[in-house]
Amino acid sequence: MKPSLGSGGAHALGDSLHVLAEIGVEIEVARLFACRLAGEVQAHTTREVNKMARIGMLNGVRVVDLSQAVAGPSGSQLLGDLGAEVIKIEPPEIGDIARGAAPKLEGESFYQLALNRNKKSMTLDLNTRTGKEAFHDLVKVSDVVFDNFRPGVLERLGADYETLSRINPRIVSCSITGYGATGPYRDYPSFDDMAEGLSGVYSLCGEPDGSPVRVPIPIADLAAGFFATTGIIAALLEREHTRVGSRVEVSMLDAIMYLMATNFQSYFITGKVPRREGSKHPLAPMVGIFQTRNDHLVLGPSWPRIARVIGKDWMIDDPRFATVERRFKNKQELEDLIEGGLREADTDAWLELMHLEDIAAGPVNTLDKATSDPQVLHNRTVVTLQHPICSQIRGIECPIRVRDAVEQDHLPPPTLGQHTEEILKELLGYSDRRIRALKQEEESAGKLEPRGRRRL
Repeated sequence: MKPSLGSGGAHALGDSLHVLAEIGVEIEVARLFACRLAGEVQAHTTREVNKMARIGMLNGVRVVDLSQAVAGPSGSQLLGDLGAEVIKIEPPEIGDIARGAAPKLEGESFYQLALNRNKKSMTLDLNTRTGKEAFHDLVKVSDVVFDNFRPGVLERLGADYETLSRINPRIVSCSITGYGATGPYRDYPSFDDMAEGLSGVYSLCGEPDGSPVRVPIPIADLAAGFFATTGIIAALLEREHTRVGSRVEVSMLDAIMYLMATNFQSYFITGKVPRREGSKHPLAPMVGIFQTRNDHLVLGPSWPRIARVIGKDWMIDDPRFATVERRFKNKQELEDLIEGGLREADTDAWLELMHLEDIAAGPVNTLDKATSDPQVLHNRTVVTLQHPICSQIRGIECPIRVRDAVEQDHLPPPTLGQHTEEILKELLGYSDRRIRALKQEEESAGKLEPRGRRRL
C-alpha cells in the first residue's frame, strides 16, 4: 500500500522533484525517487523503479492479472500500454487457455502475441497452499486484481474481494463475467458469440433476405475488457479520496448492449424491431458499402454532392429525393442509382474525386492493404517488438496518444512463466528454499490432478 503524503512530506517531495528535474531525470521516475527521499513510501515500493516498471500515465500502478482468453487480457494489455505494471498469473504447464490457439509463431499463439504485451508472466497454482500464499503476498503490494472467471471461482481460489480487501484494504478487484455476477444465466458458460447472439447484434448482421451473420471481431470480449479498464481507472481515482479499494464488475452482455444504445433507442421510440440491412446503413440513405467497377468503397453522408460527382445532377431536383423524408422513403431507388453510377469507374478514381469534393468516402481494404495504407503508416499504428522466441513480431499500437509523453518500447508478450523467479525473488523477496517448496507442491498437485481437467 502507498500512504498519502502529509504536508511536510509534500514539501519535501516538491523540493526533490525540482532537484531531480533539474538534472534531467524523467518526471515519472523522478516522482518515485522523490517519494523515497521524502520518506513517505513503504519499503516494498523501493523496487518500483526497476526493469519491471514502464513510464506512463499509470506508472506506479501494479496489476495482478488472473484473466485468460480475450476479454480480460485485452483490458489488462491496455492498462500495460498506459504504463501499469501487469503481472499475468497463469496455471503451471498449460498457461492461459488461449495459448493453445492457432495460428502460432514458434509455438506462441496469435492470441498470446496480440493481447499480452507489456506484461510479465508468472506461473502459480492457486489451488495449492504455497501458490495461494504467493498470490496473497502479491496482493499485499499491488493495486488491482483482474479476472474473467465464472462467478464463484474467485471464492474457491481465495481471490474474492472480501478476502483480498482484508489482505490489502486498498485493493481494487475487477471481474468480467459473461452475463453478470447474479441472475438466471449466472452459471452458464459464455464466450463472445453467446453475448453477441443474446444482445441482438447477430440479428442486425447479414443481408435482408439471408441468415444472421457472425461478426468477425470479438466485440463483446473487447468491449468488456475496455469497460473494465475504465472501471479500474475510475476506482483508482476514487481511492485517492476514500483511501480504500472497491469492487468493479462488468458483464460482456451489458458491455455490448451499451455499444448498441442507438439501435435500442430507435427501437424504443418507434417500436419497430430493426431488420438486417446488409451493407447499407439502416437509417441513413446513401451511407454504407457500394460496388464500383473493380471493387467497393464506403460512402458517408454526401447529398447532394454525390449526385454531381457521379454525373447525375438531375437527381438533385427529382421530387423523390427532394427532402430527407423522401430520400428515406425512396432509399432503395436512391442507392440503386448511386451504385449504378459508381460501377462506371474504379474505386481509386472515385475516391480521388470525392476527396476533392470533401465527400466522406474510403476504400474497403483487406488487412494487407490496411497495414500499408499511408495514414496507417503515418500514425505508426503497426509496431515491431523483439520477442525472446519469435524474434521480431508486429502488433497494433495503443490508439491512446498523449502529447509530450515519453516514448518507449513495448515489452514483448511473455513466454509462459518467463518472470516467475524474478517476481518471487525481486518483488516478494522469496528465498531459493521457499521457491523450491512452492515448485515442489505445484508438481505434486499436477500429478494428482492434471491441470487441463480443472474447470474455471
